[in-house]
Amino acid sequence: MNAACRFLVVLAVLALSSAREETAVAQIQSVISYPLTLDRSCAGGRARVYDECGSQLQVFRDALAEARRTGKTLIVNYGAEWCIWCHVIDSHLNGAAGRFRYPVEGRDVTLVERAAADTARQASALAAFAAENFVVAHIEGDNAPDGWEVLESTGAAEHFNDNYPFVFTVTAEGQFAAHFEHDRAEIRREGPNWYRGYDRRALLAELVRMRNAAR
Repeated sequence: MNAACRFLVVLAVLALSSAREETAVAQIQSVISYPLTLDRSCAGGRARVYDECGSQLQVFRDALAEARRTGKTLIVNYGAEWCIWCHVIDSHLNGAAGRFRYPVEGRDVTLVERAAADTARQASALAAFAAENFVVAHIEGDNAPDGWEVLESTGAAEHFNDNYPFVFTVTAEGQFAAHFEHDRAEIRREGPNWYRGYDRRALLAELVRMRNAAR
């Protein structure tokens, strides 16, 4: 085989490899999250993930119906828009890595992760697991009319420790299964380049535990 032929073979192999990688990335879907839409007339349209004006019981019921329909586990992120960790866990479930923009005291702050060499791979694996196994319900606990009723109706109220986010899974019948132990996975760094996030291996282990408890 002459040099020109070898060069063409190398190009073909690289193209095939690239196509496989793109296909693999394309197969990683975002986690289905409820509410599906937000009322932009509510609270000045500031909400990113939480419905501060509507029925949280309805958000929960819609999300639970989706989890049943798809054979997934419902995970509840009970919190509020101001809660940075509520957004941190969302970003990690959706595969974010490196740089993050979070709302902090009414303004967007960019936080930079001091990433390890395999961060991208860990982030992709975490996102793929979350999308395959969970539906997320964002339940607002401060301003919405019936956020607390979601905790009472699921049996989660007795496990609530007054801290946001209170993240827990429920069974297919909508009853409390297990809650997320933040201390097992949190990374919190302070200072001029402060960063808040999770050890993704530990977070994945917690998600596996919570999913299994709900099944």
